[in-house]
Amino acid sequence: MSCFSCCEDDDMNRASDNGPFMAHNSAGNNGGLHATESAQKEPQTVNIQPIAVPSIAVDELKDITDNFGSKALIGEGSYGRVYHGVLKSGRAAAIKKLDSSKQPDREFLAQVSMVSRLKDENVVELLGYCVDGGFRVLAYEYAPNGSLHDILHGMRTMLWSQLEPSLNPILLISTKPVE
Repeated sequence: MSCFSCCEDDDMNRASDNGPFMAHNSAGNNGGLHATESAQKEPQTVNIQPIAVPSIAVDELKDITDNFGSKALIGEGSYGRVYHGVLKSGRAAAIKKLDSSKQPDREFLAQVSMVSRLKDENVVELLGYCVDGGFRVLAYEYAPNGSLHDILHGMRTMLWSQLEPSLNPILLISTKPVE
């Protein structure tokens, strides 16, 4: 019996007493893999669209972040550390130095290409990038009020008056007690 009622034993059958579980495909999709099958890894070609932001030299990044020193450090996430710096263009930037990864450069650049073309007033803009061997950096528009995650989880306090006025009705509704 399962701990979750949505995953009861009728969704899974044991092939034998010591055999693997095999999932029934209730959706009828015969293209899925069973637990006893293995996916064959084929090299995939990645088509890279033009990247809509400039590459930034390693020397410039080291210069504007004090060689990625602790004075410029403004945060740390699951994929790397974030530093504050001002680009040569004069724009303040959150410089995210990514931890080392086994992801091929071509795949990484394809993702940079997609993000570089993403333009929305509710998303911080990618201003530039750097790929130099295992060194990978993304430069985003600097958000002086911090991240939404920090605000929502109490890492950074914010006055109600600082919030976007269009959010106030939503926040008032969400904080109304349930009757």
